[in-house]
Amino acid sequence: MKSEFVFSGHQPNFLPYMGVFYKMFQSDIFVFDDDVQYSRTGLHNSNYIRVGDQKFRIIIPCSYPHGALINQVEINYEKPWMDKLLKTVWMNYKNARYFEETFEMLERNLIVKHRFLANLNLSLLMEISRRFGLSCRIVIASRDVPTQLKKNERNVYQCEQLGGTVYYSGTGGKEYNDEEMYEGNGIKVMYSDYKPVQYRQCKREGFIEDLSVLDYIFNQGFNLPEEWVKQRYE
Repeated sequence: MKSEFVFSGHQPNFLPYMGVFYKMFQSDIFVFDDDVQYSRTGLHNSNYIRVGDQKFRIIIPCSYPHGALINQVEINYEKPWMDKLLKTVWMNYKNARYFEETFEMLERNLIVKHRFLANLNLSLLMEISRRFGLSCRIVIASRDVPTQLKKNERNVYQCEQLGGTVYYSGTGGKEYNDEEMYEGNGIKVMYSDYKPVQYRQCKREGFIEDLSVLDYIFNQGFNLPEEWVKQRYE
């Protein structure tokens, strides 16, 4: 019987890179922290696709007051950005192997015209994780484990509330994780061993790492990387 219950989480960013889905793949329960402060320099409302041999940033324009939480940020529909974004994606991925099903998913989620950015992001994240066949339980922080705690205290609280015994952290967490705090609360800290997934990007030469999951799905479909699946049987 499995004795460890792996907990992890991330902010609900716009079509994040595959590393976020790897954390979900490795977790029993995964929290989307929608009630933390929005960062205009982060990837809450943008991400990168491949245009030629370069990374190109696609952006969802937003409106928000100073200090807003992610789930308080509204999408700005005053300018016709949606058609431009979809056209950019169409032009650069129309020859991709899984173009039709991936473009349909993106377009269908965008034309709903969600009022709040978090709702759009979560809609996409939930659909992608389901179609990948990920089995972790997904939790929305503001709804299921609301708290005003921050950083280490927040993670420990969520872990305890959700029954986690292992906190699965990104490698960047080594700089700020208080491992003694976790251990003092009976929680083991484990760091991700994620490596960028290599695949052919629309028959172009070279490989650009850490693009949006959109790039992966256009090229590989809703099929988990073989190296991930093999882990389940080792």
